[in-house]
Amino acid sequence: MQTTIRKAKKEDVARIKKLDYFDEILKKCSPLDKLDTKYKPKKGEKDYYEKFVSGRNKWCYVAEDRKKLVGFVTFNLEKRDLWWKVKKVGYIDLIVIDKKYCGKGISKLLLNKVYQIFKEKKLDYIKLSVQKDNPKAHKIWTKQGFKDFKIDMYKKI
Repeated sequence: MQTTIRKAKKEDVARIKKLDYFDEILKKCSPLDKLDTKYKPKKGEKDYYEKFVSGRNKWCYVAEDRKKLVGFVTFNLEKRDLWWKVKKVGYIDLIVIDKKYCGKGISKLLLNKVYQIFKEKKLDYIKLSVQKDNPKAHKIWTKQGFKDFKIDMYKKI
């Protein structure tokens, strides 16, 4: 396997969308995190992935194996309210690996790029959200050294 990690380009967005199966995972999760299948960006508005590909303080990196897109990560710099001691934190938004390539170290390569960029931005902390109903992902993030620090709760009224 010859995996390369590079910054995503506009031309990659269609391939990224094709690879993304996060909505499958969300279908098993809370009703608050279901995607609206009817949603379409307004004319001229960048879609979700384009914002990471060309946004400011947002990034998307892809993993390729012999020119085949096998994974991607989206992440951004989150500015926090002034009352918090830590004013900026890196936020890992989404990481997706082609199911056929899981367990081959691709997520580690992508995360190394994330860590590198956040270190260049002089950030001390990275955070992410993981679905309670996705214990596999929680286990992976725990292995990567992430710790639980908050629980979001919901109630239908």
